[in-house]
Amino acid sequence: MNSRIMVRGTDGAAILRIAVAILAAALLMMPAGCSMIGGSNAKLTDVPVNRGAALSKINAYRSANGLPRLTLDPKLDVAARDMARLIGRKDSMNTRAHSARGLSGRLDRAGYATYAGAENLGAGYVSFDHALSGWKGSPDHDKNLLNKHVTRIGIARVKRPDGRYLNFWVLILARPVADGRPTI
Repeated sequence: MNSRIMVRGTDGAAILRIAVAILAAALLMMPAGCSMIGGSNAKLTDVPVNRGAALSKINAYRSANGLPRLTLDPKLDVAARDMARLIGRKDSMNTRAHSARGLSGRLDRAGYATYAGAENLGAGYVSFDHALSGWKGSPDHDKNLLNKHVTRIGIARVKRPDGRYLNFWVLILARPVADGRPTI
């Protein structure tokens, strides 16, 4: 079966030229649009986190579950900030850097030797309370919050002006070698 589009007063070659011109214009504009949404050119802003309040809320949750308190660690804040910037640039939490080996490698490269480590990522949450609630509601993230072997945390938030999520949170929980081996 052969189908044709007929437009009165216009030959087929003219229609084909118009269609090709429209398609070419759309293809030329697409890379610009893609780089603005979800691209790595977005302007990121490090958003201050009330670390003391975040720590208090995490420790209250851990205490209610019979676990010891954690302390803040500025070195982990830096590692969390770097990861938040990475996922913020990508506008995605899908990265190889977010894995057990990825976290271990990033901490090793930062000179932060650990016995234990875990990481929670969050995207789209407008506040720490929302991020914490999301992590508590996720079995894997909750397991990290309630990890009995960790002793310290670092936290960071990055914001971008466009894209899918806008807000990116990273919480790193770790036990540095300086805190001794965990009892198992």
